[in-house]
Amino acid sequence: MDFLINFIGLGFSLTILIWGADKFVDSSSVLAKKFGVNELTIGLTVVALGTSAPEIFVGISSVLNQSESIAMGTVVGSNISNIALIFGVSCIGISFKPKNTPFIQFLPFLISALVLGLCLQDLQISPIESVLLLIVFLYFLYVIFKYKSLDNLSNLDNESSQSNLIVSIFLITGLLALIFGSRYAVIYAENIAILLNISELIIGLTIIAIGTSLPELAATISALLKKKTDMVVGNVIGSNILNITLVVPIIGLFSGAQLEPVLLERDYLIMIVATIIFILFVTLYSSKYINLLMIRLMGLLLVGSYFGYLLSLSKLI
Repeated sequence: MDFLINFIGLGFSLTILIWGADKFVDSSSVLAKKFGVNELTIGLTVVALGTSAPEIFVGISSVLNQSESIAMGTVVGSNISNIALIFGVSCIGISFKPKNTPFIQFLPFLISALVLGLCLQDLQISPIESVLLLIVFLYFLYVIFKYKSLDNLSNLDNESSQSNLIVSIFLITGLLALIFGSRYAVIYAENIAILLNISELIIGLTIIAIGTSLPELAATISALLKKKTDMVVGNVIGSNILNITLVVPIIGLFSGAQLEPVLLERDYLIMIVATIIFILFVTLYSSKYINLLMIRLMGLLLVGSYFGYLLSLSKLI
């Protein structure tokens, strides 16, 4: 009976989540056009922050409950999921050649992943390391607003005729639906995992990581249907950076707990490899030498690799 209740609750939460993602992506796109900011920049900031809110909330809750392994597992697992599953799905579903992403946008993305590796060497996140990650976050903001490009305002469509009040209402409503929908999806998923006797780290790396990545997945599907590929790439980059530079410092500043060695030896290595593959592929996939079939095959490879990763973790349960 408990399993059935949690399963129904999970389905209801996912419904709210998907609806919120659709409204949030729509409103973000309209804002991009109203203010002359390109969709990549909106994906890097507004959408990324909105879809990273569940990870931030889980980080705070985990520290308060002295479950730091869940928080760190969620950060690393969610970042792997964002690249292999979320970006992989976007590659499979893409219907047109994407634009080129400026390499400068990847620098804070790569730096944050490398700095996280340095912080994990002693399996503890110190206050000094937390401050270092927050500095990377400030550098990320600097890169966005220094190198952001402006859209041609003559290309505004009918969406931009909506009033600022209506757009703001939909933006806030969609964001709230994302936060609450993903939050309760994680709660119900965690309850199901506990009923199945799964460890905290595995819960963080799988159930909660996937649960907190659902906003990214929902936002990605919605953006793809609206042919906003730049927003998809920006969301993955921004969300992964925020997961590392905002969630991990919460652990370092408010908890000095020892983390499990396997997190560094296995899961972080997978995350950094996925990060490098993502950067290389996004840099190349707008090239004339890369066609849609190759992009879709890469997407299948990423998604297949992710499920292979989950399968390897399932053997540890």
